[in-house]
Amino acid sequence: MAAGVETSQAWTAPAPRYKPGVGGVTIRAVALLPVLFLVFVLPWFNDEWTNDAIYAAIFAMVGLSMNVLVGYTGQISLGQQAFLGIGAVTSANLLKTGTTAADPLSLAAGIAAGALVAAAVAAALGGIALRVRGLYLALVTLVFGSVTADAVFTAPSLNGQEAGVPAYRPTALQDNYWYYIFALAMVAVCLYVDVWVRRSKVGRGLVALRDNELVASAFGVNVLGYKLLGFVISGALAGLAGGVYTFWSQEFSDKNFTGPAGFNLALVFVVMAVVGGLGSRAGVVAAAAFFALLDPLFGGLASLTGWPDWYTGHKQYVQNLVGAVLLLQTVIFNPGGLGQVLTPFTRWFSGKPFSLHSDADTGAALGGSADVRA
Repeated sequence: MAAGVETSQAWTAPAPRYKPGVGGVTIRAVALLPVLFLVFVLPWFNDEWTNDAIYAAIFAMVGLSMNVLVGYTGQISLGQQAFLGIGAVTSANLLKTGTTAADPLSLAAGIAAGALVAAAVAAALGGIALRVRGLYLALVTLVFGSVTADAVFTAPSLNGQEAGVPAYRPTALQDNYWYYIFALAMVAVCLYVDVWVRRSKVGRGLVALRDNELVASAFGVNVLGYKLLGFVISGALAGLAGGVYTFWSQEFSDKNFTGPAGFNLALVFVVMAVVGGLGSRAGVVAAAAFFALLDPLFGGLASLTGWPDWYTGHKQYVQNLVGAVLLLQTVIFNPGGLGQVLTPFTRWFSGKPFSLHSDADTGAALGGSADVRA
């Protein structure tokens, strides 16, 4: 009996952690080269691509803000374009550069102020709106976005008497490529915040709320407090994106956030969060880049096929149709979104064995062929 107990409690050494060899690291580096070329090299030689890439970076920031709110907290917002606009109008009006380029510290202060004001507005709205959920929350945020667009962005004192408020960049960032690098740095900041939120106690609380509020409350999670915190973080990231946006276009214009343009942005932001995969930062960034580049991609295709005039007159319908099809495909056939598709590749690039299954590490620890483990 004693011997049996001793045998069952015998210590076993843990399986060694998998590490790619020299060949595996080389293969990963070579596979990463096309991505690095598209992200860093091509914009250096093509100014039009650089402009589109800046827009994609701004969409990636908004996508990460939606990831915190929709992916982690499980709250639907149809007013995210309002926080983007708040960041933009705050940054532009704080600096009021006129015909003089801003200095780097002023630009940083303007963008930071945009994020802080958007966070404060999110806190004020969330204190009221987050007492409801589901469809009612979506309606409240939709009304908030509409009211903000009509009452704030169109105010003559804030939109330069409808002529726009100039927001010129510092001399060092006048070149589009270097402003693109700055935009990528801001995306990295948003990624850092997303990672911090997900790995912290805050992130675990938000995900618990998303899964089941009653269970989370039973385990001591402050339901309203955590929801409000997620809402504030999401608003701050969208406000940060708004500041980057206004210095990219070098002016604030209410026409970018009001009317059909603003409502379309709200829908696109929700769709790209779902298509990217709720809670998947890589999937959301990929989906954001796709929706940001949709217009230039289809415009180039229309030019090649000889239909540029038709596309120009119908591009809004084409883009909405593409978004609707991708949304239905995600909901019906691929609930994990792009994140589910990209997970094997992101795991592989992070140094883990390539596998379409979630137990890749277990399989590698138990042993496998050299090809699979590369």
